[in-house]
Amino acid sequence: MKKTYALSKSSLLAMLMILSVVFACKDDDDEPTPPANTDPIVATWQLTAVAAAPGSTLPVDPVALVPCIYSLKLTFKADNTIATADCPNAVTLINAVVPINGAKWEVKDGNLILKDGSNNTKSFKYTLNGSDLEVAVDDAAVIPGSPAIDVVLKFKKV
Repeated sequence: MKKTYALSKSSLLAMLMILSVVFACKDDDDEPTPPANTDPIVATWQLTAVAAAPGSTLPVDPVALVPCIYSLKLTFKADNTIATADCPNAVTLINAVVPINGAKWEVKDGNLILKDGSNNTKSFKYTLNGSDLEVAVDDAAVIPGSPAIDVVLKFKKV
């Protein structure tokens, strides 16, 4: 009879140990993942044209300054950052007027709002029609040393 008592005491002790482990190990709740950004601007866009706004003329063809300018690609990522590719000279030229290098983006009330690494914010009117994106840049001295004019940057989704 003593063996039965010792066996059940051991069984009870083992059961308590197992239960304490089970209740002590709880599932850690993962941080909820933020909803995916479904804005249609989230994509990779290739620059296809730098055009003067109606009533303005470009002082020089951008290709004369930066031969690879129409190879420039901007990727508006779902985490609201921008990546650039394929033409660093174009990034340098455009970044003087439109903060794209290391910038964060947001779409609000029909405006594309870009914030550079120093938290300087610029807002631009934009239109998105299928695979075409146009960004209006007002009073921009896009060409160094030239007068400020209104230009439209035209992009195609790639």
